[in-house]
Amino acid sequence: MDKEIERIIDNIKSLKIQGARNVAKAVLNAIILQIKNSKAKSFDSLYSELLVVTDALASARPTEPMVRNSIKDMVNFTFMHMKKEKSIESLKKKIVSKSKSYLDDMKEDAENLWQYGSRLIENGNVIMTHCHSSTVTGVLKKANELGKNFQVIACETRPRFQGRITAKDLSENGIDTTLIVDGGMNSFMRKVDLCIVGADAIDSTGNLINKIGTSTLAQIARAHNVPFYCAAELYKYNPLTLYGNREIIEERDSKEVWDNPPKKLKVRNPAFDITEARYINAYITEGGLIPPHSFLAAFNKKLGLR
Repeated sequence: MDKEIERIIDNIKSLKIQGARNVAKAVLNAIILQIKNSKAKSFDSLYSELLVVTDALASARPTEPMVRNSIKDMVNFTFMHMKKEKSIESLKKKIVSKSKSYLDDMKEDAENLWQYGSRLIENGNVIMTHCHSSTVTGVLKKANELGKNFQVIACETRPRFQGRITAKDLSENGIDTTLIVDGGMNSFMRKVDLCIVGADAIDSTGNLINKIGTSTLAQIARAHNVPFYCAAELYKYNPLTLYGNREIIEERDSKEVWDNPPKKLKVRNPAFDITEARYINAYITEGGLIPPHSFLAAFNKKLGLR
């Protein structure tokens, strides 16, 4: 495996690359790199290389269906074109071209989503968010570009403090932003007009799997009658949940929580939790605002499925 691909995998595991869409972009770029540098002499060898690399990439962050969906499409595309192309080089060009097209589509989807999301924000609004999502910050930056005057409250998001990334990014872009401790959600919610969070995965019932603390935020928002939205591309849906499989909840190293805890003390560090669909007003997607129970239908429509 190429050393640059190993570096990308390490960066995904260590959260140097974070956010579902950013991880998916990194994975697609890794596939492009692998195919361009491949020395395979046969279609089967090239396909085997692709399977090994994509398996390693998919395993880097288990709770990322956007990555798995992207990989599945690329692997299927390669398999389908193995019999159509006359040479390894022509197949490699097709795979690279498809990967780049995928990246272009992701960019267009994100821009459409940002546009829809920005329409929810009105002058004078206070928006609360949690963790770091380039999709959410894209919505907020778009609203700012449109001249809307609003404030953002960002939860710091322990134990890795991804909320600081959000707060820094928004503040540097001229958006009035306040960082709070996660335990301050309820205290500050009385000032909030709406909540917007990102997504790592969405299941067939419309439930949201996102950074730990998201479900707490959603329940507090409901208690204060504050609308709760999730900004998520349709490709964050996990098709396997339709058949009863549950999305994997990644548990990270307990040392992220406490590096040197007392002996015999147990420390748990789940990276995600599940927010039930009933707490979500709507998903903000590239196709517009979608109620949770309609997410599966919207995903199938995008793929041209019935």
